Amino acid sequence: MKVFLDTNVWLSATIFSGLCEELVLQCADRDWLYSSALIQAEAHEVLARKFPQKPDACCLFDASWSVAVLIDDVADPPDDNDQRLVNAAAGAGMDFFITGDKRVLGWQEVKRAEGVMKILSPREAWVALLGLGSLL
Repeated sequence: MKVFLDTNVWLSATIFSGLCEELVLQCADRDWLYSSALIQAEAHEVLARKFPQKPDACCLFDASWSVAVLIDDVADPPDDNDQRLVNAAAGAGMDFFITGDKRVLGWQEVKRAEGVMKILSPREAWVALLGLGSLL
């Protein structure tokens, strides 16, 4: 299983305890976790801008992010990081792209050479990946 988490899922897991944090832990424990340098760059920028009261947030993020297998970023389209991340994940053969972004969730799935990559919310991913109907 190959699972790629969008920046917003990583950020939620870093700042708040709950579903996203547990999803990161469960995927990491199963060696399903993938990411990219673009995720790290976006996360550091958002953490510095939106959470200046948490100076250790980037270090906390990096600690959990470092267990993910890195995939190559893609440059296209240059003006849409969401699409770039989805393209990179699909191109690297991910089975799932997990996001809280409503626009990206609307895409539902992306065709790739080996089938489709499903785009799910964290709660949908929890049920689909781990078969657990309730959490926390």
